Amino acid sequence: MSQIDQTETEVFLAFQVIPRVREGRNFEVVDRAIDVVKKAGVPFQVGAMETTMKGELDHLLQVVKDAQQACLDHGAVEVITNIKIHTTTPDAHDTFCTYHRGVTPSNSVFVEDAKRKES
Repeated sequence: MSQIDQTETEVFLAFQVIPRVREGRNFEVVDRAIDVVKKAGVPFQVGAMETTMKGELDHLLQVVKDAQQACLDHGAVEVITNIKIHTTTPDAHDTFCTYHRGVTPSNSVFVEDAKRKES
């Protein structure tokens, strides 16, 4: 089994934080996690159920850890974090699961970034 060059992979990470607070509202704590993502300097999309980011895996995982810590720092007594990771290689261009097929307004943040790199 050969090693894949990590510089040639494309990583999408989607995560969801579910904080539990004793006082206040959960969504206010989730907003603090989203603030962390906004400051991370990676392409991202906030959805109703999760936030999706694109970048280098270790950096994205650190963003998730920082987002989870932000929840704790803002009153959560516990946080459940769900993570999904999608990694593609250059050979994946023709698979069903690429963001380069069927550009829509909701995934254009990821596709436009890829098009700039190709230019």
